[in-house]
Amino acid sequence: MAPGAIYPEEYKVIDTTLNHYLDPEKGGHSSYYTGTAGYYRRKFDEHAVKIQNMRGREDQFDLNTQGFRFYRSPTVGGDFQDTEFVKREVYPETEELLKKVTGASRVVVFSHILRNNSRDAAEAKVKSDASLADDNAEVEDVTPARFIHIDQSEVGAREVLDDNIHPPELAAKLAKSRWSIINCWRPIKPVHKDPLAMCDARTAKDEDLIPIPVYFPPKDGPTQHRYATLTEGDRFELLYCKYNPEHEWYYVDGMKPGECLLIKCFDTIRDGKTARRVPHSAFTDPTNHDDTTRESVEIRCLVFYEDQPLEG
Repeated sequence: MAPGAIYPEEYKVIDTTLNHYLDPEKGGHSSYYTGTAGYYRRKFDEHAVKIQNMRGREDQFDLNTQGFRFYRSPTVGGDFQDTEFVKREVYPETEELLKKVTGASRVVVFSHILRNNSRDAAEAKVKSDASLADDNAEVEDVTPARFIHIDQSEVGAREVLDDNIHPPELAAKLAKSRWSIINCWRPIKPVHKDPLAMCDARTAKDEDLIPIPVYFPPKDGPTQHRYATLTEGDRFELLYCKYNPEHEWYYVDGMKPGECLLIKCFDTIRDGKTARRVPHSAFTDPTNHDDTTRESVEIRCLVFYEDQPLEG
């Protein structure tokens, strides 16, 4: 909603801050290694924002318009720390959910990430633990991502496609029709701390987005098992987001198991009206007084529409 706009009184609006792209000349960075002490020392451009609650009007938001959608969808549940369980049980149900919601002909889950560590505790540890003084020191914690990002740039999306669809001939074939990447974000227990904010794709301009390459810890390092499910490649490229007062931010208050958010990270469609990508970020809700660590899982999906040839 533009500056000076009137927010609906019947819906909760959070006044908080979000971390935006910071130019490297001002102390920002142009790449990073995930799973390291340096990850927690990155600097951002922090700005005050208003984040509107979607609760009670969830049906006003969809993947093609704003680029995200709330959905009530019970999962099989179980031990989300068990990678093989997630792959065996949760991947198939997520693929069926995405087919149902999008009408896609094929959905392939290519990765997932479990976040169940405290961001505040991880940052405090990095500051106080002498063994983590080196930015390259590995940190095992996987925490909410409190910076605005889109999981894949256009380059990064193609990296994901080529790294995770086999054989290469199949990836090349699927790339000839419309395809996208959609995350299914689920709380494992009720969310109080570090809820997820999403920017209406219509308000985020391409010039607001900055590509940033991300690298993984060494394959034989102690933290690699926490990131092995991200992608089969050894790097990917995501997007940071510059501050723009025109951005409109939303979240769902009090999410709980049995609910999920579908978030579009990439789409090949270029019709000028369909949402193609959604900046998003965990954020601090100053009205929340429950310090329970957020536990959530992201199931990341390649979504194919083989009956829709690429334009041009």
